[in-house]
Amino acid sequence: MGEDRKGWAGPGGLQVVAVRLTGAHRVWADLAGVRGETAFLVTRRGALVGYYPSVEELAEVVDLADLDMD
Repeated sequence: MGEDRKGWAGPGGLQVVAVRLTGAHRVWADLAGVRGETAFLVTRRGALVGYYPSVEELAEVVDLADLDMD
C-alpha cells in the first residue's frame, strides 16, 4: 500500500492497524457490515480476520493486553 503505518502486533502473527475506510478498505468493510470513516483492520499471518469499528468490538475478538506497539 505504500503507507507508513503504525499498529499493534500480537501472538501468532496477529496485526492490528487503524485504517481509513476508503478504496479497497471501504469495499471490504462494507461487505463485513462495518460503516464509518475509520476501523481497526485485523490480520493474522497476512490473512484477513476482520474490520472492527470500535475498540469495544475489537476487544470482543482480540485480547488487547496481548498487543504491543508495532
